[in-house]
Amino acid sequence: MTPRERATRAIEFTGPDRIPIHHYIMPGAFHRYGQKLVDLLNGVRDDFGAIPFQMPAKPNYEETEHRDEWGITWQWLKGVGYSMGEVKQPALPTWDAWRGYEFPPLPDFDDLKQRIAATDHRYYMFGSGGTLFEQMQWIRGPANVYMDLAENNQGINELADRLVDHWIEGIRRSLQAGADGCYFADDWGAQHALLISPPLWREFFKPRYKRMFDAVHEGGGHVWFHTDGYTWEILDDFIEIGIDVLNPQHHIMGDERVAQRIGGRVCLRSDLDRQHILPHGTPQEIEAHVKEIITLFANFNSGLVLHGEIGPDVPFENIEAMYDAFVEYGRYPLD
Repeated sequence: MTPRERATRAIEFTGPDRIPIHHYIMPGAFHRYGQKLVDLLNGVRDDFGAIPFQMPAKPNYEETEHRDEWGITWQWLKGVGYSMGEVKQPALPTWDAWRGYEFPPLPDFDDLKQRIAATDHRYYMFGSGGTLFEQMQWIRGPANVYMDLAENNQGINELADRLVDHWIEGIRRSLQAGADGCYFADDWGAQHALLISPPLWREFFKPRYKRMFDAVHEGGGHVWFHTDGYTWEILDDFIEIGIDVLNPQHHIMGDERVAQRIGGRVCLRSDLDRQHILPHGTPQEIEAHVKEIITLFANFNSGLVLHGEIGPDVPFENIEAMYDAFVEYGRYPLD
């Protein structure tokens, strides 16, 4: 079974030979552990990775600000090397320049075509779904967006609709290039609550997401959606509008509780507890955590992609323990 077949069967609940594995490594982890982390990752091949991992170039963290192609100025702490930073100056702090504001051009996805051709499409390949809520915050500034949503003003509606149209064109192009699914990301939760009220989310964002998800399905792809934080109130909504693979921060909502709500209804891309267990637990605790997630979410003729986000705060022996458990306990039939 090829990695692409394995991933597709897991997503569609049609019985892969094992649970597919997906790597996600923060740059700071590479710079902490170097080549031994690269070697570990390439020893447990990513079912979604056609290109072997290599040590990434270390960014110049002396430069603490940069302006991106959207006209947004970012700032990060010197020497931290973990995150993308924070918006120092949004592209549109007021609506005065809105009429003349231009989005950057979409890529042609030639690199995706080349990766697919180089591997005979053995691996599951992602296209771009983009972000909606987060891109709105970066363009307008977070505080401005919350005020815009409260006022339901014309500008925020036009910005959201224009972004949806922009991402739909990117979806169309990436699927035409051969992508198997499109990856979306918007962090919707704080530690204990949704960032806006569920009724406002359903009124403003839900129909716009559905437009994008429908475009993915019409092009023959799967919808992948990552969202951090406490998103309990909208889990059913996500499934209703067509998400195929959901990557919520399930541990903060209760692993068993989330499994009871979504298990067997949507494929889960796991998010092992990166606040406590991965950085501070023992290898034995990590093994037990992986076994629990497999038990809760993979007993539906699959419906699980194994994934744990690795930051620079995770001890190397814990990274090894996570991947060892993925390999040992992720085989079908499950015991």
